[in-house]
Amino acid sequence: MSSEYVQKKDKNKILSEMSSTAQPGSVVFEQQKMGIIVRCTEDLEKALYALEKAMNNNADSSKDLSHKIIWLNWLLLVVTIAGVIFAAIQIIQ
Repeated sequence: MSSEYVQKKDKNKILSEMSSTAQPGSVVFEQQKMGIIVRCTEDLEKALYALEKAMNNNADSSKDLSHKIIWLNWLLLVVTIAGVIFAAIQIIQ
């Protein structure tokens, strides 16, 4: 069976040609219907891949941010302890 009705066409082009090229229930009509379904599935696959990539980038960014926050907390702890020691020395003198 020839796929001339769907080959190298996007779903909108196939849909616009459906009314002029085939009657509902005919082989060509069913071929066009399946062509549209395949194109929609391909679009969904592309969107899911892009979503997965974005989620992975987000996870990596969150991981980096959490490491920076941990180091910032340690730095604040050291500075706070140094401030307490300095204040205690000032009070003692």
